[in-house]
Amino acid sequence: MLPIIKKLLVLIFFPCLIFSCTFAQEGKEQKRELTDSTANNNTVSELTLEQESAFDALNTLQVSTDEKNRLYSTFADIVQPCYPPDTSFVITRSELLIAMMQFVKENCTSLNIEERDKLIKTAVLAQKEYTVLHCTGNSSNINYEKGLPLIGTWVMPSVLDRRDVVLVW
Repeated sequence: MLPIIKKLLVLIFFPCLIFSCTFAQEGKEQKRELTDSTANNNTVSELTLEQESAFDALNTLQVSTDEKNRLYSTFADIVQPCYPPDTSFVITRSELLIAMMQFVKENCTSLNIEERDKLIKTAVLAQKEYTVLHCTGNSSNINYEKGLPLIGTWVMPSVLDRRDVVLVW
């Protein structure tokens, strides 16, 4: 009787085992197709040599600050420390150049003038315009009509769709 029960169990469980393996493989194939089809929608364009040089210069400036976390970059479009910003504005690369000259002069004192100027001129070439999310902290008497506010925190979101750049004045 025992051998008959064993044969019967094998006949019952073997088809179930085959069915479950087949179903699991079909599920994996469907999941793989879904993953492959969405992967192509998130492509990021290649950087030009000028843009790569801009990021390289920015990286050098980041590690050259006198104090940590005065100039840094993060992944693009994440919530930054001063979110939501007090205001935002758009600046050109020449306006960013002027602001960066002041920032680096005050915060990267170990760089010699020639190296500093070269890095800044290269770093601002990533884009033609930059959006700046400005956080003033507790300063409410900011006059934006007198020029760029070189205080508080600047967040330049999604530079080249790759990183957020943060300046803490």
